[in-house]
Amino acid sequence: MGLQFTLKKNHIKSNQAYGKWYAQVVRGTEIGVKEIADRVQSHSGISRANVMAVITALNEVETSLKDGHTVNLGELGKFYLSIRSECVDNPEDFSVSKHVKGVVCKYVPEGHRRTTDSSVYRSFTENVKLTQLSEYDDTGHVKERIRRGGKVK
Repeated sequence: MGLQFTLKKNHIKSNQAYGKWYAQVVRGTEIGVKEIADRVQSHSGISRANVMAVITALNEVETSLKDGHTVNLGELGKFYLSIRSECVDNPEDFSVSKHVKGVVCKYVPEGHRRTTDSSVYRSFTENVKLTQLSEYDDTGHVKERIRRGGKVK
């Protein structure tokens, strides 16, 4: 099926790309743990119960992340936590309760540096089939808007 997208017009007047169009992914339905387990079972000799046990044990990833570790899951990639905070002029002025806006989980897919041009090859993002869903009229306006799950608005 590939990755589906539609074009969206930037309506943020303060943005230098105001009025320009950009691609936005149309997310499909959410795939749950049970379906992932079924898929893994059908493509390997591992039982669904064993797959579920491993997925459940991945809760240890959360503990490791909260302890400040980067979790490397090999070919899947790396996860780490990052802090979103406001800037202050002086370190003495910084207050966790006032300036920290949240903790976010970051993901970096596994990659290898190419020898030809030193760019990084990431299997998750290479050779993705892209399909544009929206149609546009002669003036560039969207004829039909596509929402999450492929529903037409």
